[in-house]
Amino acid sequence: MTTAEIKASIDKLTDEERFFAAAYLQHRAQENDPSYKAMLSERMNRMDVGKKVTLEQVQRIHQTLESEGL
Repeated sequence: MTTAEIKASIDKLTDEERFFAAAYLQHRAQENDPSYKAMLSERMNRMDVGKKVTLEQVQRIHQTLESEGL
C-alpha cells in the first residue's frame, strides 16, 4: 500500500476511527522505547498496589471534560 493510499484510507475514517488509529500509531512508535516501557511498568506497579481509578471516577472525569468541550 502506498503512502497516498494510506492517506486516502485515513481520510475516509470517522473522527472516532481516526482517534483510535492515531492512538495505535502512537503506541507502535513508542512500544520499543525503553523509557516508555519503564513508565508503563511503573504505572502497572502502582495499580498492583491499589492506586487505581474506578470506572465511576473515569466516567465523572469524562463527563466533566465533555461539559467543558474537551
